[in-house]
Amino acid sequence: MAENNEALSGEVQATPEEEAMLAQAADVAMSIIHNEGKAGDNIAKLVLEDQDVMQGIGIAASTVLLGVEQQMQIPDDMKLALAEIIIDELVSLAISAGALADDELGEEATDQIVSHAYSNYLSTKEAMGQLDTEGLKVAVAEAEQTMPARQSAQQPQQPQQPKGLLQMARGG
Repeated sequence: MAENNEALSGEVQATPEEEAMLAQAADVAMSIIHNEGKAGDNIAKLVLEDQDVMQGIGIAASTVLLGVEQQMQIPDDMKLALAEIIIDELVSLAISAGALADDELGEEATDQIVSHAYSNYLSTKEAMGQLDTEGLKVAVAEAEQTMPARQSAQQPQQPQQPKGLLQMARGG
């Protein structure tokens, strides 16, 4: 029955090895974020000194993810989960620092953060010559194929709600 629930929800259970790898990657990310010295200070500046806090959090999240990738190999399918952990931590720090209020963090704000993070991540990977453009084209084509199916599955009397990257990634 669990298999049916996984199929319906679109979620796949992680193996113990994958969970251990994600925990290790999250530990590396937290050490980058909370590092005493230049690295930690730079992450804090990205979040706190950007006029658009959402953009600052997104850029900081992609910077931390790239830093983790330099220290260990992360499977592509695990990067989204790691990015969510990183964003959650950065948002928590921004709230603690008074740069962001709890009530500012709705779906739209989360989508902005994820959009900034994704854009910065891709731009940086491209600048480093590490962007798999063929893989990206395939991912975009797959996303375009699933989008019309999701839109037509909605009830016609409901107004169309814009979907952000995080909501789409979660299958919502």
